[in-house]
Amino acid sequence: MTAMTAMTAMTAMSGSTAMTAMSGNATAAGNYDGTTAAGLLLARDGIVGQWAGATLNPRERGLNEPANLEDWSQMVRTMVVLQDLLANSGVAFSPTGCTPEVAFYHFNRPCDVTAMPDTFEITAQRLAAFIRPGHDEFVAQLELVRDYADLRADRLPEILSQAGYPVPYMTAIADLHPGRKEFTHELLGITQVFATHIVLAVKQALACHRPDAFSPQVQPVIPTPGHGTLPSGHATEAFAMAVVLARLMEVERGDGGRGGNVTDLYVDQLMRQAARIAINRTVAGVHFPADSMAGAMLGLLIGQYLVARATGTGCLYPVSFDGTEVATPPAGVAGDLVAVDFRTENYLTANADPLVRAPEHDGIVTDLGDPIPASPGLTSAPLKFLWDKSVLEWKKR
Repeated sequence: MTAMTAMTAMTAMSGSTAMTAMSGNATAAGNYDGTTAAGLLLARDGIVGQWAGATLNPRERGLNEPANLEDWSQMVRTMVVLQDLLANSGVAFSPTGCTPEVAFYHFNRPCDVTAMPDTFEITAQRLAAFIRPGHDEFVAQLELVRDYADLRADRLPEILSQAGYPVPYMTAIADLHPGRKEFTHELLGITQVFATHIVLAVKQALACHRPDAFSPQVQPVIPTPGHGTLPSGHATEAFAMAVVLARLMEVERGDGGRGGNVTDLYVDQLMRQAARIAINRTVAGVHFPADSMAGAMLGLLIGQYLVARATGTGCLYPVSFDGTEVATPPAGVAGDLVAVDFRTENYLTANADPLVRAPEHDGIVTDLGDPIPASPGLTSAPLKFLWDKSVLEWKKR
């Protein structure tokens, strides 16, 4: 996650930097340079002739129809989809009780409102909960940060090129050329920006210090980001994108589901890449392994949430992260806490089904309540439009 604005990030991720929809000398803002604008003025005066009034009959668009999204620019489409997602989800902080908790919620709005009421009731479903690690747990985790620093020379090219949204590292696995998968790029961009909004809200509530706050010897090889450390934003975004992309790739099988080694291989490659992106942030010195555990949990859930909101199918499995468990006493002896490390193998298909539910992790990540079946109220019409367009791109492959 970087200091880029959401607008800049969405443009960079959607493929519109590689294949702009504007021709000639138009700028990114939709303006022509002065010479071209002056030339157009002269050309119109030279060819328009006598004014003939309205000679065209544009079709009348339906009110609030998702199909209208096809007529808008990519940036406008993205903003509409994001607004719909963010209007129906959010983060809340509960300071009460012995263990303060931060939670990510989906808000259920009434589906059958036939008029515009002054007020209406909203119910909330808790999808994820976070308990912050204590000072001693972070101190124990710091030893792992020191150990990972030995990999900096080997990982530095990855670390530097992954400082922003590391889309190329995912698209290299799935052969995502922006000219052939334009809508898929848009969907992945929205996935990451939505994940950014949610994870930043969780970070704000938990307010955890970065590793360099615990020791001047950490000395990160990239600038320490200007927000809290847990959950890891890179882990959240990478795992969310891995789920969405893997679900789209299932379409290519034609049977709507997994079950073959080829598909599982793709899933494992995407999960391994997401995990490596997360680990690289610890190698760089800006994250604890615990941050990656929390980020992977949130990212998998967000990916599953977006697929459910796009398709109206499946179940969501609420999950909980307990930061007080990221370091434990040594077995059978007295001594300092021993940190639990982030493990890539937890997220592979041989040990879990990461496209369905976030796997448990040493009592740190656990189930939180009963599964939530997808329902009509969960579906986002704008997101479904973009999902269906993306699916068509995979069916053409």
